[in-house]
Amino acid sequence: MTETYQVIIAGAGPGGAVLARDLARAGISVAIFEAGPEQAEGHNWSDAIEKNALEAAGFELPVLTDGRWEGPLVKTHELDENLFEPHAVPHLEIRFPDLTGATRDPVEFRYITTDRVVLNRRLREQALEAGAKIFYGKRADGLLGNVTGPLEEIAVLGMRITDLAENSTRDVAADITVDATGYRSVLRTSLSGAQAINRVFAGGDLADVYRTVRRLDPEKAADDDLTDHYRYGAFTGYFWTHLHHTDAIDVGGGVRMAPDRVKPREVVEEMIAQRPSIGSEKLRGGGGTVLVGRSPHTLAASGFLAVGDAAGQVIPTTGCGVGGALVGAMLAAETAAAAIKLHDVSLGALWPYNRKWFTGPGRGDHFAALAGLKEILQSLTHAELAFLMRKDILSGEMLTPSINGIFEEPDLGATLKTLLRGFTRPGLLRQLNKATTMGKRIFRHYREYPQKWDPAAFNAWKQKARALFKALGA
Repeated sequence: MTETYQVIIAGAGPGGAVLARDLARAGISVAIFEAGPEQAEGHNWSDAIEKNALEAAGFELPVLTDGRWEGPLVKTHELDENLFEPHAVPHLEIRFPDLTGATRDPVEFRYITTDRVVLNRRLREQALEAGAKIFYGKRADGLLGNVTGPLEEIAVLGMRITDLAENSTRDVAADITVDATGYRSVLRTSLSGAQAINRVFAGGDLADVYRTVRRLDPEKAADDDLTDHYRYGAFTGYFWTHLHHTDAIDVGGGVRMAPDRVKPREVVEEMIAQRPSIGSEKLRGGGGTVLVGRSPHTLAASGFLAVGDAAGQVIPTTGCGVGGALVGAMLAAETAAAAIKLHDVSLGALWPYNRKWFTGPGRGDHFAALAGLKEILQSLTHAELAFLMRKDILSGEMLTPSINGIFEEPDLGATLKTLLRGFTRPGLLRQLNKATTMGKRIFRHYREYPQKWDPAAFNAWKQKARALFKALGA
């Protein structure tokens, strides 16, 4: 017999767990199928996550007091069961990629360092408390229904699950099936005939990352360079140090996935070797592949949604994806619950999720514009980026929005100011002008995302979006 739920989700990460929680709270029968074991709770480190996304997801933020976070969810040591690291970073130093200096002003840092293991555990607990079911060791192997035609013919009816312990396969039916499997997007990319949704993340959509949380010697720390910073633009990515506690520090970095890329781990180990206070004891950490790409043109099909990394809901300029996953999952839950109550899970009924993500209150328009901006900035050398930072063209003020996942159109005054400061490098200014111009065009185009599902209107919008990114070589 085929199991049946109103909504089934592949993947129990932050996006999948929040989606299940909110749907269950709305009285929807929902189940998550997670390939990993129950004890595998995600990345074993603390990530910078947008404060507003965590607050929207229902977490009470701590209070900032004398440069430290205080509150019941704040950790007392690196390995306890609380959520937030105590060391606050209200302003982050931005260093030149060639390490010859730093921007005159830091960026306003709108994140809080959050334990990913604890966050995943709490979100799953909330989903279970709300009435959702979570099945571990169950791998999503494919979609059921009409899943090979063009977008307008897609009709997803559920998914096929493999029990990894028993090596047995069964079908699970649902009104709505959700892909929350991460950047590999195993379900979304299987919609082979629907090019608007099945885009595979590869190449420049991905970054190679490595980070390690090390024990810190407080007695030696005063003599070391432990300032919270991003070495922004280094090797087509960025590297950082973030204090967690007086005796623990996170050192890491990531670079664009390319055959000739530097190895982030080697750069990180070099950073550690230059700081005698950072010891060899590894508390947490890891590495691998991180998404830095943009969303496909639609995140919905009839009976189907994608959330989190599977939907490209990640800040392209930093690779921070948890906040986007939380926001995307909450928007998906609103749309799915409304559609199910109307007994209509067609593409038209699920289209509001696209509108919410691409034009607000989601941030798909901002993320798309930043993806375009990133394409050009990553083509600049360390020396060129350092020149722009030294001239205060790529200033802390200018970088604050993009580092926080927001695209802001430069005003005429700022443009004139930039031209006056950088007139000695006209070729470089042309590149920078192209980046901001294309960012504006992409942002404005995404703001015009079709209000409802209309094949002709959507195809026209999609073709223009493709042309804009093709002009960037993306």
